[in-house]
Amino acid sequence: MTTEDIVALLKKHPIGVACALITLFCGVLLYLRYGEIAKTQGQLDEASAQAKKMIANVRNSSGLAEQLAEIQALTKEMEDRLMKAGQLAVNLQYFYKLEAETEVKLSSDPRQNTFPRNIKTTYGGVPFNVAVQGSYAHVMNFLNKLQNGRHFCRINTSTMQKAGENNSEVTLALTLELLGQP
Repeated sequence: MTTEDIVALLKKHPIGVACALITLFCGVLLYLRYGEIAKTQGQLDEASAQAKKMIANVRNSSGLAEQLAEIQALTKEMEDRLMKAGQLAVNLQYFYKLEAETEVKLSSDPRQNTFPRNIKTTYGGVPFNVAVQGSYAHVMNFLNKLQNGRHFCRINTSTMQKAGENNSEVTLALTLELLGQP
């Protein structure tokens, strides 16, 4: 086959020759870029995951300013309810106020124990020993006001017993912690 025969064949079938050349070009291109398919697929998956995350963030951010304001208000309210361990007189006054409200008698002065120094958080329990005496209903009212009062309370130990010979009076001894800051 001579060059003239090849040129005559190309002129006779131009579409077939063009398709063959395009197929050959695509095959060479596919062969050369085959190794990059996995790499680009990984990049596509990463970009898709990031796009989904962004879409979720945009969807979840609606009302974010209102939620932030609400959280800040609740935090302020919670911090107002914390007891300051260094304010001994104010802390003891809390128990005297409960005594007056519930008509119980403090058997002994409420005693604030030392605030733990080695805590790793901002908040900790301010420990107290409290003993009250009164009728069962008044003591239970004191306990209720303590649990549902201004400060967050955790009772560690409690002991209740009859107070003397009078069966209508009971004594309640508590070891408790009120949530606070140093």
